[in-house]
Amino acid sequence: RPLFVLQGELPVFRSLTPGLDGPDVLQLEEALLRLGLDPGPVDGIYGARTERAVEELYRSAGYSPIEADANDQAQLDAAQSRVDGAQQQLRSAEELAGQSGVSESTRLQLDRQVSQAREFLADTQADRTAALADLTAAVATEQSNLNAASAALSTARARLVQADAGVHPDTGVPPSNVELRALRQDVLMAVSVRDGARVDLTVADAQLADARDPLDDAVDEADFQLRLAIVSRTETFELDDGTNAADSVADARSELTDAQDDFAELDDEIGTRFPANELLFLPALPRLVQTVDVEVGDIPQGPVMVVSGAELAITGAVSSVDRPLIEEGLEVELDDPTLDISIRGRIDFIADNTGGPDVASDRFRIRVVPTNEVPEDAYNQNLRMVIPISSTGGEVLAVPLAALSAGADGATRVEVERATGETELVTVTVGLSASGFAQVEPTTSSLEVGDRVVVGRDNGGSTDGDGDGASDEDDAESDES
Repeated sequence: RPLFVLQGELPVFRSLTPGLDGPDVLQLEEALLRLGLDPGPVDGIYGARTERAVEELYRSAGYSPIEADANDQAQLDAAQSRVDGAQQQLRSAEELAGQSGVSESTRLQLDRQVSQAREFLADTQADRTAALADLTAAVATEQSNLNAASAALSTARARLVQADAGVHPDTGVPPSNVELRALRQDVLMAVSVRDGARVDLTVADAQLADARDPLDDAVDEADFQLRLAIVSRTETFELDDGTNAADSVADARSELTDAQDDFAELDDEIGTRFPANELLFLPALPRLVQTVDVEVGDIPQGPVMVVSGAELAITGAVSSVDRPLIEEGLEVELDDPTLDISIRGRIDFIADNTGGPDVASDRFRIRVVPTNEVPEDAYNQNLRMVIPISSTGGEVLAVPLAALSAGADGATRVEVERATGETELVTVTVGLSASGFAQVEPTTSSLEVGDRVVVGRDNGGSTDGDGDGASDEDDAESDES
């Protein structure tokens, strides 16, 4: 069966059938009109033209529309039988209206009609009992299976609880990791069996209900025909006793009118319907189908499909240190060299507060809209995000980031080797950083291009070659960041 996805704000909450009215019907009519189909007046009433438009929608997609089911058809047939019986009763009353008495043959015929109707009711009830016997037994079997599966699950869980407490239920000694995994696997298997038993019971219940409804209708109709035959015989015999024939005709005519009205109302309500499980409204289209979690023939156990917005969005997060440096509209570069992915984008949202879905509590969420085509390999990947925020505008004095250290007063320092072989701590102001280097400007002493700086030295440890701190030296250099 198909699933039609149409645009609309109101979720589907019921199957749409002829005769219904409401905002959901209005939404369907508006969607049909947008598709070029004619639902008639867009008035929120599921009328004959709306029904024809739904039929055309199904056929245009290559499917047959859902017509009246067995239960609906049984109701319609019962209503038609009532009309036929009322017409027969009116004819009989009119024929007898001018007679002064009832002949013996008429009496026998009426008695025979009552007897036949009573036999037909008994046969119909017997047929119902026989037809439902197997299905009723199947429901009982599935209920028994579910009870057994639930009991097995309770036992498996109790065994695992005992093992988690340090005593294996079979050996009486602390369980090994392998034994714990086996007990957990037993619980998972028991859950799977229990869930399968639930599904089987649901299917059996549905099959019993589907079969029972038309059979109940058939029994009701047979009972109605019996009561109709009894009433017809009684009224006819009363005519023989001097009952007013005109009253009998009037009553029969009233019954016929009521039966015809009920049939007409039911006929308007039964027809092509739009079942709730074949219709889905989404606020905006198109949508991207991310995953389909079932195959044809599966019994769904949860969501069958995951869709996302029509526009691709890339999300990331920045630290509180970087947050003041960025703003909406900045260009962004995203890449993954191993997958040969390179994307350009633009920041279109920056959160005001830290945290959120899939974001650490100390970071700010950002959203990037791609400005070039995104390859399919990039979907659901973690990419490196580079946000150029400024430029030095020319060459500046730079040192390796590993040469920077913090003093007790919080100032940033660089340890510089002098011509005498000794080192000097020079306080610096740090500017932009890129590619492992940072722009610096000395504030307490000199620092020139070509000076050698200590890289990675542990200033809290020993300063000689035998100390715990690792040290190396590099040249300060002129670079553009």
